[in-house]
Amino acid sequence: MAGHTHGATSGRLLWISLALTITFVAVELFYGLRAHSLALVSDAGHNASDALALGLAAYAVWVARRPAGPGNTFGYHRVAILTAWFNAAALVVIAIMILVEAWNVFLHPQPHIQAGLMMGVAAVAFVMNTVIAYWLRGESHNSLNARAAYIHMAGDALSSLGVLIAGVVVHFTGWTLADPIVSVMIAAFILYSSWEIIIDATNVLLEGTPKGMDITKLVAAIKSVACVRDVHDLHVWTVGDGIIFLSCHIVLPEEFTVIQSSTVVSAVNHKLHDDFGIGHATIQAEIGDCNGCNMDPEELYCFLESHSSGCGHDH
Repeated sequence: MAGHTHGATSGRLLWISLALTITFVAVELFYGLRAHSLALVSDAGHNASDALALGLAAYAVWVARRPAGPGNTFGYHRVAILTAWFNAAALVVIAIMILVEAWNVFLHPQPHIQAGLMMGVAAVAFVMNTVIAYWLRGESHNSLNARAAYIHMAGDALSSLGVLIAGVVVHFTGWTLADPIVSVMIAAFILYSSWEIIIDATNVLLEGTPKGMDITKLVAAIKSVACVRDVHDLHVWTVGDGIIFLSCHIVLPEEFTVIQSSTVVSAVNHKLHDDFGIGHATIQAEIGDCNGCNMDPEELYCFLESHSSGCGHDH
């Protein structure tokens, strides 16, 4: 029940943040064009991407609460991961567009920039983005989807601060190139902040080992359970935020009964849950030597010691 409440709270914050962002994008774009400020217009573009990011993130939270069914036995948790990946990829595209436009301004500088208007709008943007980023900060530690939205907003807060600084420079020095220089810095930050999200989301979509999971320690923990002789056919992957699945085979003594095997499997499940936060584990118990690991090593991940291996290939 706590999880549903948590998701509902996150969804409400995202929808409120979306409404504020859309309103401000229209205002910032209007005054950016009026002030002839590329930095302000590029910041409005970044804010527009945030509106899309927040909308998709809110939608993902809503969809993820839908129950699993015959057609989607894992549920809809991957929607949040797809959303996070799309949001980060959109940031990369926007950053490239800003860099291209900044290059054009370097070649053809704007002769007149209304620095006062530029600073005023940037100051309001900084306050709004900082407030929204603060709202989403807590959620970002537990959700890749929320983290993508949070990075959007935190990045915009820093971008708005950069625009404000550029406005101050233009106002007091008349050096208009400060405007495209800040735009380049904004684009560089966007690229930097979005890269980690793309890597993490891609790892989940490729069913890679969960981030921060030490496989060596995981195998050692399973083997530390009484009567577990070996572990093989080990697979660990993430379905959605904080939802880790595992499947493996464990080798037990030859004289073990079905009831004894079930007891060991239960102990391994508790170990995985308590030490690694793995709540969904499928463990197959094998009595005696390993005879099931006969697939190509490129297709199947096995942990076997050479003295106990019965796989028919080296590890």
